[in-house]
Amino acid sequence: MNIQKQVTIYKKFQEEFQVDESDIINAQNLHLELLEKNPFKYESFYLIAAVCIYAISQSMPQKISLEEIEKITHIKKTEIEKCYSLVLEIE
Repeated sequence: MNIQKQVTIYKKFQEEFQVDESDIINAQNLHLELLEKNPFKYESFYLIAAVCIYAISQSMPQKISLEEIEKITHIKKTEIEKCYSLVLEIE
């Protein structure tokens, strides 16, 4: 995936959910870490981005729900939950 697409996806999340720039950067860094780990190599870029936004939002005062992410990304909530569970297992 090229850098411009990555920036566009995370910019959309930032605008839609009113996420601080620092949180977006944290989500992008988590995304890069996950791409280096074997279980995530073949997952959809968009799915990993959704999981990263969800993971980062858990430490924010105003959490972003899976339903909100599903509405924006059109990725099923169950898929996001499944991938998020993998993240928790690896961490």
